[in-house]
Amino acid sequence: MPLFLQQPADLFAMSSRQRIIFCVFFNLFLLGLAPALLAQRTVVQGTVTNHFTKERIPFASVSWKKAGRGIISDSAGNFTIHATRRGSDTLLVSSVGFQTVALPLVLSKDTMEVTVFLENTRDAGEVVVKSKYNRGLLWWRKIVANKPINNPYKQESYSYELYNKVEIDIDNFSRKKFEQYKLLKPFGFVLDNIDSVSEDKPFLPIFITESISDCYFATKPLREREEIKAIKTNGIKNESIMQNLGGLSQRINSYDNYMTLFGKEFISPLSAVGDRYYDYRGADTQYIAGERYLHLLFTPKREGENTFSGDCWVHHGSWGIKKITLNMSSSASINFVNRLSVIQEFSRRSDSSWVFTKDKFVAELSPLKKDKLAFIARRTSLYNNIRMNEPFIAEALEKNVHNEKIVIQEGAQDKDTSYWRIHRAEPLSKNEEKVYKMIDTLQKMPVFKKYVDVATFIVDGRKQLGKIEIGPWFKWISGNQLEKVRLRFDVATTKLFSEQLWLHGYMAYGFRDKTFKGKGEFTYKFPGNQGYSVHASYTQDLDNGRTRSNDEDITTDNLFSQLIRRPGIRQKFLLEKEAKVWVQKEWGNVFSARVSLTRTDFTTYAPLPPKEMLSRNDDHTITSSEIGLKLRYSPGARVIRTKRREFRLNGENPTLEAGLYAGIPDFLGDGYRYQKLTLALTQAFRIPRWGKINYRVFGGKIFGDPLPFMLLEIHPGNEIYYYNKNSFNLMNRFEYISDRYAGIFLEHDFEKKLLNLLPFMRKTSLRQFWNVKAVWGDLSKADKLLNLQDFPNYRLRSLRGNGYVELGTGIDNIFRYFRVDLVWRFAPPQQVVTLPNRNSINKFGVFGSFHLQF
Repeated sequence: MPLFLQQPADLFAMSSRQRIIFCVFFNLFLLGLAPALLAQRTVVQGTVTNHFTKERIPFASVSWKKAGRGIISDSAGNFTIHATRRGSDTLLVSSVGFQTVALPLVLSKDTMEVTVFLENTRDAGEVVVKSKYNRGLLWWRKIVANKPINNPYKQESYSYELYNKVEIDIDNFSRKKFEQYKLLKPFGFVLDNIDSVSEDKPFLPIFITESISDCYFATKPLREREEIKAIKTNGIKNESIMQNLGGLSQRINSYDNYMTLFGKEFISPLSAVGDRYYDYRGADTQYIAGERYLHLLFTPKREGENTFSGDCWVHHGSWGIKKITLNMSSSASINFVNRLSVIQEFSRRSDSSWVFTKDKFVAELSPLKKDKLAFIARRTSLYNNIRMNEPFIAEALEKNVHNEKIVIQEGAQDKDTSYWRIHRAEPLSKNEEKVYKMIDTLQKMPVFKKYVDVATFIVDGRKQLGKIEIGPWFKWISGNQLEKVRLRFDVATTKLFSEQLWLHGYMAYGFRDKTFKGKGEFTYKFPGNQGYSVHASYTQDLDNGRTRSNDEDITTDNLFSQLIRRPGIRQKFLLEKEAKVWVQKEWGNVFSARVSLTRTDFTTYAPLPPKEMLSRNDDHTITSSEIGLKLRYSPGARVIRTKRREFRLNGENPTLEAGLYAGIPDFLGDGYRYQKLTLALTQAFRIPRWGKINYRVFGGKIFGDPLPFMLLEIHPGNEIYYYNKNSFNLMNRFEYISDRYAGIFLEHDFEKKLLNLLPFMRKTSLRQFWNVKAVWGDLSKADKLLNLQDFPNYRLRSLRGNGYVELGTGIDNIFRYFRVDLVWRFAPPQQVVTLPNRNSINKFGVFGSFHLQF
């Protein structure tokens, strides 16, 4: 019988040599059996991930429910845990600020891989501090005290390479509902792009864009420059839009006391006044790469304020932030945003300074109710090759004509796949790679183009037909007191016709006055980046108080304008025949100069004064020829340009506009001699913790010959119930005229600051504001003699050196879209004249308006 098969009792009868041999063979047998024994224990490997942001969650608790043993995930959210037995058990995964997940597992394999998604808790509730010593509050004070040292933006200058990725996904997406709609059947292939990692709550990636930039920054004075050297935009060709996809316009810094997100102010938990808005709690500590880090948790003190809940990891020695996660409070006052998270990561350099490493911004936006179809926008920014206070940074910034400059390098859109594979800071996921192909396929589908055109026609009002477009549809038919029924039809060119040249014209006809009106115009932008453009137009149409070209106003030739007119006010019209040409030069988005030449012939209609009583010509015509210079200075402005208009984003810097105009007498046989000077200063800025201020200060003076009222300043009035922010809403059109004037429009939007003082209003989304509009004006004696005469049913007025004031307040964000204004009028006293059909004057009015806002 072999030695290792003998009975144990025989072991004592063995010789010493035999016992040694037996032990050796027995140990070898156990070593051979060990893998088989270990194979009976399943090894589970996985990652813990934030379901909303797709970020790994460090130091999460992972344990078995039955076995009762567990471990902590590492700083990258990875974990490996052994099961004590075969069969089944439930993996419990939890982390502070997240809902605990119970994951049942059948432990039938040697190894298993899992990805555990945790959902954020909707505000973890108040932090209860039971002892007099609150170490979380102490840690927060240490962070605030060291902010001037640790804030990455404290450096005088620095540069970095920025990788920026923006993606958009459809959330709460239902495959079944998608397949039920016949209109969506042609797009069934997009279902192949549904995220395969989280089938319990799938989402559909639909858009992605990437950019790689070299960025330069200096603080004294503040200067920034971004050179976009590679950009991938899913077919977007508008350069101003591509510039805004870079990194300079999207900077967030959690070290700031206040952060602006979607135009709303949020209080940072690292703010110097953070203890007024947050409760802090010190949790556990961990060692990362041999360094000790403290885990600080924070939650809002009260509902209804724009705050965050979340946590951060704080370096014990320097009190710098390693990583911070900010989750928007569920009761924050921001429309259409169901969830919002900001994650920022920092790294400590060898010189002990802290720099940005990674930013991630994730927002769920829903135009409908919560838990319905929504869009998730994700922006990821990675910072590499960070350099500080080196000479080449100043050299790069010297290339700026202005303090801020975004440049798209030549060939940035032409980088091939291999370039992106090598240079992007992190690889794309499988789903992200599919999106590029999906978008290209969609853009080539005629049915997709058709759906986009229909949606554009409804919202924008215009229908594109190849090289031309028609519309807007809401001006095709309208009505007013002079024309009764008015028909209008517009035609304009598109980018398919020309990238530089835009042509537009319309024809209109009034059935009561039986007169054709119309306009023809063109704008040509010279190729290159010199900023030159030229425009010419001829218009023959009615004007209801200089509103025909005002995009902010509801003009008279609008389908809906007659439905909301204030009663008892006759409409007043001028017929203008205007020929105009201008040349403009732009220096970036900061400064522009426009030289114009305009010739206009005016005809009045009752109840305005007849032109025969105002004209100095034998043929009773009123014609002016005018040359003008208009200057605009708007530092820090961003502009998105389209064919028809510009969307100007001014930021918080003031914008200055100045105009100098001169009448040319005897030009083509007639004209007036005069000079006009106009000035306006506009700005919008935030008052920390007290909302937003918008103001416009303006003034002007007219010198020269006695002028008919249409060449003077006609103070803007409003005769409909729709609130006009650029007019006096209780002033009638053509009610007041001046040849020298000064005024201010000021509005203070408190948002929810005052309403939050009432506990029962904290959960509402209503916002409050107040405003004042005031103007002082006067007329010279010569202009008074010419214009201020008694005419039947109507009188032009002068402010006579007095002020006209409108005070208002109201409620905004009613059902997220509507605003109601209460307005009081304070006008200078006028001589009372009893006239039939006199235009009504109201000292109080209620106005409504509709607008989209966050």
